[in-house]
Amino acid sequence: MKSVKTFASACCLAVAATACSTSGGGAPPSSGQVLTLAAAGQGPAEAAVKAFEKANPGVTVKTTFTEDDASYQQQLRTQLSSGTAPDVFRMWPGGGNTMAVRDLGADGMLMDLSGESWAGGLSTDLKAVTSDPAGKITAVPVTIGAIGAIWNDQALAKSGLSKPATWPEVLVFCKAAKGKDVVPFALGLKSAWVTQLVPYALTASLVYGPNPGFTQEQKDGKATFANSEWKQAVNKYLEMRDAGCFNDSPNGVGYDEQMQLLGQGKALSAVHVLSAVQSALNSAPQGTTFSMSPFPATDSADGTYLPVSVGIVYGVNAKAKNPALAKKFMEFLASAEGQALYATESGSSPALSSPSFKADALQQPVLDAVKAGKSTLYPDQGWPNPKVQQEHLTSIQELFNGTVDVPTLLGRMDKAFGEAK
Repeated sequence: MKSVKTFASACCLAVAATACSTSGGGAPPSSGQVLTLAAAGQGPAEAAVKAFEKANPGVTVKTTFTEDDASYQQQLRTQLSSGTAPDVFRMWPGGGNTMAVRDLGADGMLMDLSGESWAGGLSTDLKAVTSDPAGKITAVPVTIGAIGAIWNDQALAKSGLSKPATWPEVLVFCKAAKGKDVVPFALGLKSAWVTQLVPYALTASLVYGPNPGFTQEQKDGKATFANSEWKQAVNKYLEMRDAGCFNDSPNGVGYDEQMQLLGQGKALSAVHVLSAVQSALNSAPQGTTFSMSPFPATDSADGTYLPVSVGIVYGVNAKAKNPALAKKFMEFLASAEGQALYATESGSSPALSSPSFKADALQQPVLDAVKAGKSTLYPDQGWPNPKVQQEHLTSIQELFNGTVDVPTLLGRMDKAFGEAK
């Protein structure tokens, strides 16, 4: 694993690529052209589509949106296999799931974008998560995301409690919040992808911050999940459950309900990706604001690391019906306007240069963590293939159901990692 500080600095400090013009230069597309697009999550993508159509009169973008990541991944995979997929679609950076860049690229499902003007300006670390196994760039990075404690500012102020900065303070906070009949941290494990977020936040400080080379050590056969601080991280997940840090029956609560709890102030916080704020706002009273703080896992605030990584990427179907227009849309996403627009709408930071983007109370802690060298990559982006993540998601749900224990969970992940190497 490369230096996280170098990677995140290149991304978050916006020095990775030169800004492009809004419509990408050259002659505009002829009127009547149609582009098809699919994305997980509607708001940011819809805003980008409207801006693209405005900049290119006569172009129509037909969209399909799916709110659940797991359903989206399954549907797109099926469509790509059957030849019915859209021209452009959202993907995940690096590897780790069936709709990640390396996995789709390995199956020949993505168009080579290496010759595009924006591709030449990508940093080495950005290329690493936007390239297929052959080294061809097949995705444009759009946002930088982070996983931290997202706070409903008004609910927190009403509670009279303070954001915890150390692990012992987390447990004290949970007890105090429960005493006020409010959920400390909303959790929606019914949506499988949510299961990984607390472990990623904890392992940033317990595993990957102290040892950025941990994943490579696993690949070299020198480290395992079971014999590492991953065990402490998962035990702390259970400790939070047992301390009343979460809402009742998290396995029966989905992402939407989790965000409703946070938005309505029934929960003070949620350990989540920053883009989730957009969903929380849908059910929040007017004037509600949100902020973020890195989630602690140790007895020292100085030992806290923030998981920071390229969040959203887009690619082009290798069998796109309108490849020229698809490339033009990629160029728009890489432009200064496209980057700022998508980042703002998704509650993220831009992956590429965008001088007009202004960090808020959610994004500033990301930039601060990067500048201080206190950021790590999401673990799954370095995992050898989707089997490890799939095992992790399923096993966490079973762990909360009481049907597996921590050694079994980590043993399953080690087995999946070994089979995937």
